[in-house]
Amino acid sequence: MPDASRRRVGLLRDPRFQDHDTTANHPEHPQRLVAIESLLRDAGLIEACLPLKSRPATDAEILRAHDPALLAMLERSDRFAQEKHVFIDPDTVISAHSLDAARYAAGGVIDAARSVAAGELGGAFCLPRPPGHHATRSQAMGFCLINHIAIAAADLLESGTAKRVAIVDFDVHHGNGTQDIFYANPQVLYISTHQSPHYPGTGAAADVGAGAAVGTTLNLPLPAGCGDREYLRCFDEVILPAVRRYEPSIILVSAGFDAHWRDPLAGQDVSGAGYRAIAERLDTVASDLGVGLLYMLEGGYDLEAIAWAARHCLDVQLGLAAVEDVVGPAPPGQSVDIDSLLREVRQQHGL
Repeated sequence: MPDASRRRVGLLRDPRFQDHDTTANHPEHPQRLVAIESLLRDAGLIEACLPLKSRPATDAEILRAHDPALLAMLERSDRFAQEKHVFIDPDTVISAHSLDAARYAAGGVIDAARSVAAGELGGAFCLPRPPGHHATRSQAMGFCLINHIAIAAADLLESGTAKRVAIVDFDVHHGNGTQDIFYANPQVLYISTHQSPHYPGTGAAADVGAGAAVGTTLNLPLPAGCGDREYLRCFDEVILPAVRRYEPSIILVSAGFDAHWRDPLAGQDVSGAGYRAIAERLDTVASDLGVGLLYMLEGGYDLEAIAWAARHCLDVQLGLAAVEDVVGPAPPGQSVDIDSLLREVRQQHGL
């Protein structure tokens, strides 16, 4: 485990993130943050972290990852949204405060990533809304308006704060936006575990990057029913070796907790203990490489499940012992055969 100097962990939260109103019965709603923050507060973890401030990302910062046309569309939609909700697609909505929330989220994640990359913090845990990893360079989609983790990674590279960035995305949905933005950029290693077939239908194992960046996109499209055993095999046999070989300056995590067995929008069987085991592995590799680790909330739609999964990851960052997870393990099920997938990915990437 990392030494005590790495236990300075920043926590990004802001009431503005709860002002993003997605309409009644939408699965991505403010109570997600309320549930997480309530559990962290009751456990004393908010006080154990250093508070991080959000601030609005500038146009220039956003445009490092997105096309001007996307930002212009969001600003037009924002003006209309002052009167009524604007639906970009059936799942993705803008309310009166949505663009402000997204800007403050991106700015907060940028500054948190800078502090972690510079060694001012050993790690950070960011709780923004709306999520970001589905937003491509030119399109808002999948609950996401702009891609906070991609904007932060682009900022680290542009500013010279980092030479190489690894992004590990364990959301149950493929982060098509993050892949799109960095597909031809060898300075970013993008790794995704995701249920397949599932929304948004991208993330094939054969997608490995383009041009000079061939090999810096690594997808693990997993069949439904995968649980702790299968996910930990992905980390042990593929993800951690790939991150170690890449030697990034910082590790950013798109932390979607919707692969949890209780999540209503997916069909995987990861438990809270499984998320803690993933976090322990990421913590170890970050420590061994001497780099910082930043988590950013993406999906996860069962309130109790995401709260406990988030707590387990933050517990690991803070160096705290495991606690009993009241949600419990996944119901008994059969193991899923992922041998051929792992073999294919290892061959493609020389692992």
